[in-house]
Amino acid sequence: HYINLAIIYPLRMNSNSHRVPLLVTASACIVTILNGYIQSFHLVKVHKLTPLTLPPSSWINLLSLLGILVFVVGMTINITADGVLRNLRRQRNSDGGNNQKTYYIPQHPLFTYISCPNFFGEILEWFGFAIASQFSLPAMAFFIYTSSNLVPRAIAHHEWYKQKFEDYPLERKWAVIPFVV
Repeated sequence: HYINLAIIYPLRMNSNSHRVPLLVTASACIVTILNGYIQSFHLVKVHKLTPLTLPPSSWINLLSLLGILVFVVGMTINITADGVLRNLRRQRNSDGGNNQKTYYIPQHPLFTYISCPNFFGEILEWFGFAIASQFSLPAMAFFIYTSSNLVPRAIAHHEWYKQKFEDYPLERKWAVIPFVV
């Protein structure tokens, strides 16, 4: 997740994208380092997870494997949806060059029912991590923190899309979690 977020995603961004202030970048680095330390310390020193074995020898191993699967599915959704959104910006910059912002409705199967599948994917990633860590307190706290940050943002994006586009797809009724919110 963090390799994609810190290295791959910025390299794939359009050169005309908004610059992120250094303070925001530094703050994100500090939060990421602290979160990584807290998660690692808890899993290794406090929770003392047992190593995974193949084939799974216990329900704990099955739970961990399920969590890894959920994490990978969430990461795939997140990266794919980010790519769709990034390509909309490229399309905007290549269709006239009049320096006006032109917005488009994302068209991709991931956007069929929800406006922000990228946020849904990230929430799913951290839920998968919480499952894989056997619902450790720091993993659950980070899942709740991530959800409480991304759900309101997704709702705001969803409302903006509906106000901006008269032809916004009617079946796209939810902001971030299909059939829920």
